[in-house]
Amino acid sequence: MRPSNQILNHVGYILKRKESVNIVILGAGKTGTFVASVLSQEEHNVILIDCDVMALEKAGREMDVATVHGKAPSRKLFIELAGQKPDVFFAATGNDETNLVSCSIAKQMGFPKTIARVKSSDYLEQGTLDFGSMFSVDHFIGAELLAAQDLFKVLVHTGDLAVEHFAHGAVQMKTVLIPQKWDRSHLKIQELGLPEELIVALIHRTQEEKAEEIIPHGDDQILAGDEVTLIGEAKVMNQLHEIFQIEEKKVRSIILVGGSAIAQHLASFLLRQKIQVRIIESDPLRCNELADLLPQATIINRDGKDSSLLVAERVKDADALVACLEEEGTNFLIASLAKKLGCKRSVALISDPALAPLLEMLEVTPALTAKANLTNKILSVVHQETLLSITSLTHSENKIAELKVASGSKIIAAPLAGLKLPKNLLIAVIERQGKVTIGRGSSTLAAGDIAIAVCRPEHIDHLQSLFHPC
Repeated sequence: MRPSNQILNHVGYILKRKESVNIVILGAGKTGTFVASVLSQEEHNVILIDCDVMALEKAGREMDVATVHGKAPSRKLFIELAGQKPDVFFAATGNDETNLVSCSIAKQMGFPKTIARVKSSDYLEQGTLDFGSMFSVDHFIGAELLAAQDLFKVLVHTGDLAVEHFAHGAVQMKTVLIPQKWDRSHLKIQELGLPEELIVALIHRTQEEKAEEIIPHGDDQILAGDEVTLIGEAKVMNQLHEIFQIEEKKVRSIILVGGSAIAQHLASFLLRQKIQVRIIESDPLRCNELADLLPQATIINRDGKDSSLLVAERVKDADALVACLEEEGTNFLIASLAKKLGCKRSVALISDPALAPLLEMLEVTPALTAKANLTNKILSVVHQETLLSITSLTHSENKIAELKVASGSKIIAAPLAGLKLPKNLLIAVIERQGKVTIGRGSSTLAAGDIAIAVCRPEHIDHLQSLFHPC
C-alpha cells in the first residue's frame, strides 16, 4: 500500500469537510492510533501514516480515517500531503529524533501547525537551546510527563480525586469525594454558605448501582458519597476539605510498580517533595538506568506481581502504591493485589475511562494513562485560537473547557442568560485581568477574558463558535 493517487483522492475527499479540522498523524503505533480514534470520533478528518501495512489496514477497518503507507521523513510524501491543505501535523512515532525532523520538513512544506511527541525531558525543559525554533516544532507534547503530573497531583493532594489549574493558576478545579460523615446533606447548595468565589459545577452520584450526573442549581443537594467537582478562585479552594469534612493525610512513602517513563517522571516529582520512593522493575537494565537517574530512590529488581515481594516490602505501611506498567491488565492485577494486602491507597494506570467504575468496586483508584492525557492536549492545540485546554473527568463524559474570548466574537457584552446555551453547558467561572468571578445569568464577557465551562463533548464546537471572531 503506497501513497497512490487513489488513496490521496480519498484523503482529499475527507479533507473537504470544512467544519472539521484536518489532521495528519505520523505513526500508527498505540499512541498514534489512540489519538486518531478519538479525533475521528469527534468528527475531525484524520490521515494516518505508517510504514507498517498491517497496522494501517487494522486502523482503516476500525476507524473512520484515511491511511497512507509511507516512511518518514520522506520529502515526496510530505509534498503530496501538503497538497491536501492539512491544518495540523502530529509526529507520534516512538522515536524523538524522527518526530523532530518530520515536523521540520512538514513546516517547510507549509503545514500551519506542527506537534511533536517526545519522551526525553531534554526537549521539554526550558534551557539555552530552543529546540522548537531549531526544528520548527510549534508544540512539544510529553505524554508521559503529562500523565505523571496528573498522578502527582492526585497522590499529594490527599482527599482530592482530581486537581487542575486554569487561567495561569488563578482558577482551580477540584473533584472531591463527600465522606459518609457529611452531616449537611439536608441543606440545599444555596444554604451551605459556600464562598462566593467558587461554584459547584458537577455532581456524580451513584445510588443503587445507578450513576447519574447533575449540573446542579442552588436548590440541589450534596449527599454523602457524591463526587463533586468545584471550580473557583485558587486561594479559596483550600477551604474545601474543611467545608466538606474531608480528612487530609501527609504522604511519606510511595511504591511504584514498573519503571516506565511515567514512573520515572512521577518519582522525580515525589522525591522533590521529600517523599520516600521505591520502584519495582523486572528489567535489570532499566533498573540500572533508573538508579543513575534517580539516586535518591530505592530500585528493586523484581516482578511486581509477586505477592510475597509486596508483603516483604510492607505495602500495607506505604501511603500508596501506583501500578504504572505499559500493560493495562497488569496494572489492574497489581493494584487489586496491593489493596487486598492492606495498602492504604492503590492506583492503577488505565487508558480506557470505562474501566474506572470496575476499579473502584475493588477500591482501586483509576488514573488515565499518557494516551488519554495526550489527546486532550492535542485537542487544545488544534483549537488554540480560543480553546486553551480541555480536561477530562474520570467518571464523566463531560469536559472542562478553558476558552479565551477573541476580539470581535459574538459572545462579547451579551448576558449569559441571553445566549440560549444547551441544557448541559455551564459557563462556570470568568477570569478578567486576574480577577475571578462566578458566571451568572447577568454576567458578560469581554475580549481577552478566560472562561471555564463544563460541557458535553458535542458542545465544544458550539462553544468555539461563540468565542471565535465573527
